[in-house]
Amino acid sequence: MPSAELTHADDGLQPERTLLAWRRTIMAMVVCSCFFLRWVPHHRWLAVAPAVLCLLAAGAAWLRLRRRYRRHVTGLNAETIASGVTVNLLLAACVTALCAVELAAILAW
Repeated sequence: MPSAELTHADDGLQPERTLLAWRRTIMAMVVCSCFFLRWVPHHRWLAVAPAVLCLLAAGAAWLRLRRRYRRHVTGLNAETIASGVTVNLLLAACVTALCAVELAAILAW
């Protein structure tokens, strides 16, 4: 995803590490939604809800990934990085909702 016009002088390659971490998080959410889909024969709609929620959150994070990378490289070059918490709050809400749905599934069956 990094392009040639986006260069920075960060020896630690912080934007690339962040980019890779977000990619791993998104991939884990997609795999998690596949595991929820395995429960569909037993729990019906209760298994579909967390799978869809997980895929929607992963999609939102994926869409913001390129913009976030550009913002971090630009911030490093200007020596000011504006920290955004939107995606982090989205993922926290997603994990909380997934836990609530799974707790309901455990108590219901």
